[in-house]
Amino acid sequence: MKIRRDKYQQGSIRRVKRANGFAWEFRYYVEQDGKRVLRSQYFDGALYRTEKAVRQKVESQLLKLNEATEYARAKDVTFNALLDRYMAEELPSRASTQGSYTSIIKRRLRPQWGEKIVSEIRPAELHAWFQSLDLAPLTKAHLRSLMHKLFDLAALWEYLPMERRNPIDLVKIKNVTMRSKESVVLSPEQFRDVVKRLPENVNMIAVTMGCLGLRVSEALGLKWEDIDWERQTVTIRRSAYRGSIDETKTASSKAKLPLHPALGDLLTVWKMKCETEWIFANPATGMPYQSPSMQQRWIRPAGEAIGIEGLGFHSLRHSYRSWLDSAGIAPGVTKDLMRHSAISTTFNVYGRALSPEKRDANRKVVEMLLTDTSTN
Repeated sequence: MKIRRDKYQQGSIRRVKRANGFAWEFRYYVEQDGKRVLRSQYFDGALYRTEKAVRQKVESQLLKLNEATEYARAKDVTFNALLDRYMAEELPSRASTQGSYTSIIKRRLRPQWGEKIVSEIRPAELHAWFQSLDLAPLTKAHLRSLMHKLFDLAALWEYLPMERRNPIDLVKIKNVTMRSKESVVLSPEQFRDVVKRLPENVNMIAVTMGCLGLRVSEALGLKWEDIDWERQTVTIRRSAYRGSIDETKTASSKAKLPLHPALGDLLTVWKMKCETEWIFANPATGMPYQSPSMQQRWIRPAGEAIGIEGLGFHSLRHSYRSWLDSAGIAPGVTKDLMRHSAISTTFNVYGRALSPEKRDANRKVVEMLLTDTSTN
C-alpha cells in the first residue's frame, strides 16, 4: 500500500556565482530505492532574474514531487503550473493541434490567467473575459473547450476539490454555429481559372484536392504506394503539416476514395517527374511541401487575380462539398466522400455509401473540373 507523506516539499533555491554572471540552484529530494536523494537543477540568471521567476518555473515540478503527500496545498496551485503539466503530459500528439493549442496557451491563457490560483478562478470572471474577447464565436468555442479540459484535469490532479463544478460549465458562447464570414466557394469555371495560374507543383496539389475533396495536409501526406492503379483508388492514411507526419484528423478521415481516370492520367504524368516516395515532395528536401508558404505565395494571389479575396487551400474542400450538392448527390454519399465523423447514428447508417455510388458521385465532380483543361 502506498503511504502518503504529510510533509509538503518546497525545495530550496539559492543564488550561485558563475564566470559570467550568476545562476540559481534549485535543490530538492527524490525517492530512489527507498531512500531520499538530494538533486539539483540550475537556471541561468540572465533568463530568470529573480527567485520568484525560478519558483514559477519549478512549480509544476514540485507538484509532481509532492503527489505522495496529503494534498492540503492544492488551493495554492497557479494556472501556470496547470498549463505546464498539461503541456508535459496531455498535449495532443498531432502537430497541427499541438501548434494551435501552444499558440492559444502562449497568447491567451498565460497572460490572462497564468498567475491566478486555479481554485480561486470564478465563473463570473471567466464569463466577463470571454465577453471581452474580439474573436469569432467558433474560435471562442475552441478556447472554451480547451479550458474545460484544463479544469477537468485540475480536478483529476487534485488542484480543485472533486465536489466543485467545472467553472467553465456556466460560460456559454452565443452563435457558435454561425460563421463570422462566408466560406470561399469556387465554381468549376473559377477553379479552372485559378489552377491555370499556379506553378505545376501547386497546380497538381490543387487539382488533386479539388478532385478528391482532401484537406491540404492529407494531399501532402500522400505517397505513391497509396494509389492502387489497377482498382483506381486512393487511400488516405496520413497527413503532413509543417514538416511533421501525423495521423489523419479523425478516424473517419482514413478512407479509400475513387480515382477518376482523368485524375489518374494527370498523376501518371506527374509521377514521371518525381523521384521520391511522396507524391508532392519538395525536391530540395525530399519531404512534403509546407502549405502555408504556398498558400500565401500562390493560392491567394491566384484568387485575387480573378476577383476572389481570401482564397485558401481549404476553400477547395468547401468547394468540393458544393460541387457534390450541385451534382445532386445524396447527403449520405456526400458524407462518405467528405469523410466527416460528426454525424448522428441514424444518418451514419443511412449514409453508408456503396463504392459504385461514391465512384459515380466523384465522377460527376471530376468531369466538372477536368473538362477541356490542362495542368499546365
